[in-house]
Amino acid sequence: MRVGIVAAMKPEMEEILNEMEDLESVRIFGSEFHRGYIGNVEVVLTESGMGKVNAAIATTILIREFECSFIINTGIAGGTKPLKHRDIVIAESLAYHDVDATIFGYKHGQVPGMPAEYAVGIENIVMVKSVLNKLGIEYKTAKVYSGDQFVSSMDAFKYIENTEGIVTEMEGAGVAQTCVRAGVDFIVLRYISDVVGEANQEESYIEFENDMAHESATICIKLLKNLG
Repeated sequence: MRVGIVAAMKPEMEEILNEMEDLESVRIFGSEFHRGYIGNVEVVLTESGMGKVNAAIATTILIREFECSFIINTGIAGGTKPLKHRDIVIAESLAYHDVDATIFGYKHGQVPGMPAEYAVGIENIVMVKSVLNKLGIEYKTAKVYSGDQFVSSMDAFKYIENTEGIVTEMEGAGVAQTCVRAGVDFIVLRYISDVVGEANQEESYIEFENDMAHESATICIKLLKNLG
């Protein structure tokens, strides 16, 4: 199994990169793709850049050019209560919060011709849970909503029925949509850096960004070493 890893930002990627052995790098579409090994697992790692389109492009290249059969998307995110800072979250499904084609009869968040949400394969969730349980790492599962904005108000979720304990970020659903179309297994891991609507949300994000980027890399490395 060749694993592709999509990280949105440099701090989320660098620590994983430092763990890779037999490293080779190539530049495609303006992004660096790093191929090597973590433990016994062959890995291709890239920093996609922020946003749904960047994430989808990176995922497409990992699948098409490097023939990755499993994709991990790792990074930080916002969350709604009762999620809190430093929570580790496994996505159980992903959807968009900023897509609106309802005039054509689609659900809010649904891209025409695509599912309203993208479910993560239960076998992949179980696999990740088993590794985290083995390592004694606490985690939660939640639905992840992606959009091209930093969400600082619950107004962004006005069309979502249940907003309790959800995650918001800018890449996951783009990764998921690409994987679903390609028929490739995937998992999305998120690390809560800020809580939507809190008075100090922006300051919290800035304070926790590097810490949670470090945590996301650490968990991803541990996960890979226990897959091999």
